[in-house]
Amino acid sequence: MTYSELREKVEQQISQLPLERLFLVNSFIDSIESQDESGAKQLRRIPPLKRNKKASDLSSHVGTWQGDDLAECLDFARETRSKTEF
Repeated sequence: MTYSELREKVEQQISQLPLERLFLVNSFIDSIESQDESGAKQLRRIPPLKRNKKASDLSSHVGTWQGDDLAECLDFARETRSKTEF
């Protein structure tokens, strides 16, 4: 289906909608547009990845574990991880 065919089909579908459904379509389109704008802004703010970093460089981002399921989470990670091949 080409762009013009799809656009024509959507326009025809929209023209047949009752007012209540048309409001839903409008809200949906608004939400898509706001996601596009916010997603693009977030991508621009992300700093580039820097190579040749060490694990100690990440220590400023490390927090403390909250909760009582640390052992359970570690067990799950050990059970589900795959072997690495170098």
